Amino acid sequence: MNKKPLFLAMALAGAVGSAAAGPVIDFSGYMRAGVGLNTRGGNQVCYQLAGADTKWRLGNECDYVVEPNINAKLAEFEGSDWHVHVMPSVYKAWDAGQSQPDALTTRFGQIYTYGDHISQLANGKVWAGRRFYNRLQLGINDQFLENNDGNGAGIEDMELGIGKLSVAFMMDPNYGVPGVATDTSVKNNRFTFPVRLTGIKDIPNGDLSVYVTGSMQSKTGGADGQEAPKQPKGLAVGAYQTINGTLGGSTIFGAKFDKLGWTKNSRIVIQQTGKFGDVTGWDAIAEYRINKQHNDAGNDAGNKWFSLGARTDTYLGGPFRALLEVGHDQVKPDAGSAIAANARSTGALTMTKITGTLAASAGKDPGSRPTVRLFVTHAAWNEAARLNLGGTTQAVFGDKKAGTSIGVQGETWW
Repeated sequence: MNKKPLFLAMALAGAVGSAAAGPVIDFSGYMRAGVGLNTRGGNQVCYQLAGADTKWRLGNECDYVVEPNINAKLAEFEGSDWHVHVMPSVYKAWDAGQSQPDALTTRFGQIYTYGDHISQLANGKVWAGRRFYNRLQLGINDQFLENNDGNGAGIEDMELGIGKLSVAFMMDPNYGVPGVATDTSVKNNRFTFPVRLTGIKDIPNGDLSVYVTGSMQSKTGGADGQEAPKQPKGLAVGAYQTINGTLGGSTIFGAKFDKLGWTKNSRIVIQQTGKFGDVTGWDAIAEYRINKQHNDAGNDAGNKWFSLGARTDTYLGGPFRALLEVGHDQVKPDAGSAIAANARSTGALTMTKITGTLAASAGKDPGSRPTVRLFVTHAAWNEAARLNLGGTTQAVFGDKKAGTSIGVQGETWW
């Protein structure tokens, strides 16, 4: 196991924190880990429908991850604060590399410096480095409606009166080019210009956010003398309305369109949180996405995806809670898609996943962490979906139309 990133993070925190006049250190992070098995023996199997953008995550995560964040305030100048942020991380998939169970993927997920509350930038922020950026996430299916992670620089959250404006340049030369991602000698020379305007107070109890991201290929070539394949320009536009105080929680309604060459995606999504009485919180998501693209023969090769699911989280007493999550996905492939060819028809693929959980958590609220969950997950799918199963699901349950996993998972953020 490579422990260097975590060791360096803890050493940095300890060394700086012990200095008499050292900077202020904020230590935060996220982790999840656990163990599971399937009813046929072996490791836990996780279930996702072919062609679906997401899966329902409760009792359905076959991995573990640790992401410690160290943020050090280094200086103040004319009312502004200046920081460095470092986030090493380790990741491991349960169903991969079992011959080396302690071998982890390590990386620096984030390492950047920034200045905040700069009056000359409308009380905004200037930053440069590698970071998570523009992450707009739906929790119970772990979907990022917006995501521009990578290397870059930008000006963020400038207060313009109507909202907060952020502009960035993002690029990651360490990631492979689409279509040749496994060829590490060819580097990605694609970059994006994400622009967002958030906090637009269009209604008394809510606000609107707008994201616009343009992308294109730079003229510089790949590594080792290899040129990256020609890539088209891209554009993504998303708008998301938040309404607070609905059904004891809040509503997010969004619509997004993105285009890259022959590939086009149009989607609408709604997330609703709420409460049943004083002890049960709930979270529901509905989404419809249309993917349009062409294969080499010029035929339509996309699909239409519909997803609907919800989770309830009920306080029982002491540290104990009960969770229930149900999610249903349906994918209707176009006639020219690989999914349709595998299914030998253009019929819809369907999958329904249900998870029951008994948890012990440090608090009465649904978001109380740390938490340890004992779960049972069962998924069922139709014949068209069975013909498109992949990975461990195919290896274990490829001759079935249902599968079950049992496990224990720990999760926390701090």
